[in-house]
Amino acid sequence: MNHLKNVWEWLQNHWVMPTPAELIAEELIQAQRTKLRHQSSMEYHTALVSYNVARIKRLEGLTAKQEVVE
Repeated sequence: MNHLKNVWEWLQNHWVMPTPAELIAEELIQAQRTKLRHQSSMEYHTALVSYNVARIKRLEGLTAKQEVVE
């Protein structure tokens, strides 16, 4: 029990309640992170789709060349 009392005293002496401006800033930072994560995932998806489309076109080109030869 003595340990909990020491922890409580330490928290009272060292932990400071954030100001409203700090809370708002933290919310803005979290919103920006979420937005950047979303943009990053969209860019990844676009790059993946573009890669697959190019790959399909290349395979279709190879298939067309084989049909001409046959």
